[in-house]
Amino acid sequence: MCDVRTEFHSLGFVVTPGLISSAVIEEARDALSRRMARAHQAGDAALHSFRRDAAIRACFTKELRAFAAGLARVGRPLRKPLSVLTITVMPTARAWERPLPHIDHANKEDGHRTFPPAFRLGCIVYLSDVRSQSGATIVWPGSHARIEALAKSDPERYQYRWALNRDLTLLDLGDPAELRANAGDVLFYHHLLAHAGSMNTGAEPRFALNHKW
Repeated sequence: MCDVRTEFHSLGFVVTPGLISSAVIEEARDALSRRMARAHQAGDAALHSFRRDAAIRACFTKELRAFAAGLARVGRPLRKPLSVLTITVMPTARAWERPLPHIDHANKEDGHRTFPPAFRLGCIVYLSDVRSQSGATIVWPGSHARIEALAKSDPERYQYRWALNRDLTLLDLGDPAELRANAGDVLFYHHLLAHAGSMNTGAEPRFALNHKW
């Protein structure tokens, strides 16, 4: 765990397999697929909704929550969420474009302060295999440290996350990485990691779950 924690604090993220069984992933994917098939009739490219389905919540296994607790330096497994944000990215015929980076919880109307953070740790559970340009998460490795340094350079200016997010363009965040994943892999990320969702030019929907502690 020490090596993983070191990697997490260096890069701002880790992708970890083996925390959820394939049977649990398949049941969650089937449950989400049935619901999203009906919602897709509205024509949305990316479908976001909070769900309380037992099959979806089951993905937050004790092993996953214990692993998350280790990254967050909490002494016991984190709580299983009562509801989970589901994110479905439907296929598109448009040409793939690299997205712009953002940090989470940065809507101005929400008024989330930068410190103390609005959440300690974010995670994305992939219910589908994710290949290049097929709805992968884009991350900027190490960007969390640069963003934190910017925030601390002017605490008054950056007391709110929306102000920090607005000024990401002032930073050299480095080169982005497209995270390819297998169904069941879990991305854990720092609350200040610059990241983005991306277009799905593949043939199948990309199903994933998102939660923050």
